[in-house]
Amino acid sequence: MVCALLVTAAWHTLSYGVPAPRALGAATGLLALIVAVAARSDLVRQVAWPVLLLATAGALSGLVLLGRVSGRGGWRPLGDRSRRLLGGPRRTVPVALAAVLLLGAQFGETVATSAVASRLRLAHLDDYAPWGDRQRRQAEAIAQADGWPGYRTDPGREQTVANDPMLVGGQGAQYYSSHTSDVLFRTLTALGAGWTSGGRSPQSLDNAVTDAIFSVGARVHSPPDPHQSRYPEPAGRVTVSRQDVPPLVTVRPTAAPSPAFGPSPYRNQELLLGARVYTVPRLVVGAQTVTARCPAGSEAYLWAPHFSGTAQLTGAPGPAARFRSDASKRAAMQPLGTVPPSGRLTIELSAHRPGRIPVGAVGCLDTGRLGTVVQRLKTTGATKVTVSDGTIRAELPAGSKGIALVAAPRIAGWRCATGHSAAVPAGNYHGLISVPLDGTSNAFTCTFRPPGLRLGMTVGGVAFASILLLGVVGVVRRRHPRRPSVRPASQGDLAKIA
Repeated sequence: MVCALLVTAAWHTLSYGVPAPRALGAATGLLALIVAVAARSDLVRQVAWPVLLLATAGALSGLVLLGRVSGRGGWRPLGDRSRRLLGGPRRTVPVALAAVLLLGAQFGETVATSAVASRLRLAHLDDYAPWGDRQRRQAEAIAQADGWPGYRTDPGREQTVANDPMLVGGQGAQYYSSHTSDVLFRTLTALGAGWTSGGRSPQSLDNAVTDAIFSVGARVHSPPDPHQSRYPEPAGRVTVSRQDVPPLVTVRPTAAPSPAFGPSPYRNQELLLGARVYTVPRLVVGAQTVTARCPAGSEAYLWAPHFSGTAQLTGAPGPAARFRSDASKRAAMQPLGTVPPSGRLTIELSAHRPGRIPVGAVGCLDTGRLGTVVQRLKTTGATKVTVSDGTIRAELPAGSKGIALVAAPRIAGWRCATGHSAAVPAGNYHGLISVPLDGTSNAFTCTFRPPGLRLGMTVGGVAFASILLLGVVGVVRRRHPRRPSVRPASQGDLAKIA
């Protein structure tokens, strides 16, 4: 829009001929001031200076050509200007040179801009391996472990692309979209998940508690992507771990509002789970280590969303956990291993860029307590769940009361009905779909319809019908033109003729 306005203003100005020296001097001073101010910005790349010189040379050459043309006889008014400009060879040659100059300058600027934009875009994009044996093994592992809708199968933290569930199968959250719902983004972030592309591409969260919340019964583990240049692929193979998890629909005893999400992802996970399962110890953070004390045998996790590097629990087998964060990425919570019998854990850090470890970064999971909670949720949860297109149907134990919690984000458009009652907008329980239960019905149905679909179809139908009606009216008028009405001549008319 700004460029279009500048071109319009330039055309209007130069249509009257070459500007006077005073106007050219003022414009040159203004341009120099803009260049001096812009040169201090980090947004100005090195390629901007050759482009500026090219544009300046093109502008000066254009003014010289304009001066040569306007100097021969001057300029006529607008209606005669084009004939004067193209009136003969002496004017045609400068016009042709001006056209070549304009096209050449625009082509040069376009090439330079495209080169810089492409380089910057590629620098911000993740580099994934092309389709090959790695992806085929991953897809085969997912197909063998798939149990939907009994449970979800997550493609894993090591992604093939930003849309793994679409490409290799499974039911994870790793989808890239410029329309990623705000409720999904906020819920996953509050639980400790990571993302790329400024939040448009959520990443898988390898965590036992969130696996229980979202009914992830199988998880694929792949070696690092060989195209991630910082982390070459070690010897390894695709494996699948399985977890005992509740069904997609669970029942919570009360519909009373619980506290909102807070700063700790461990406490936020407990809110959705409905039980305390973590110990969040006090930390001692050094230059390259983090130490804390946790119950022996618990599973240690590290949450450092703004840390980029590796972290490894001293004495734990396997490779170090990787954290990636920058202006457009947020690192996900990572499992580190089992707390030693002494209860003292030491995490060794290797930072790739300056970062920080937040307060409450370490959480130690009591796996035995989590197992007890999972068994309770399985006992009180849905006995049968069916999923088709945009509909979820669940059958519950008789007399279920409280709320039914569906392990899916509560985005606008979900409507639920229990028994034979009318559908109403679904409830929102910390970002997930909830349905109130009063013990009189042991089944419910939730259906998704995009918001505004009915209104949009109505408006579109009316507009389409209006277009058809106008077309029909036009055809009828052309086939049956109205004849001018003829009235009998009056005595006064005859007198005038006479």
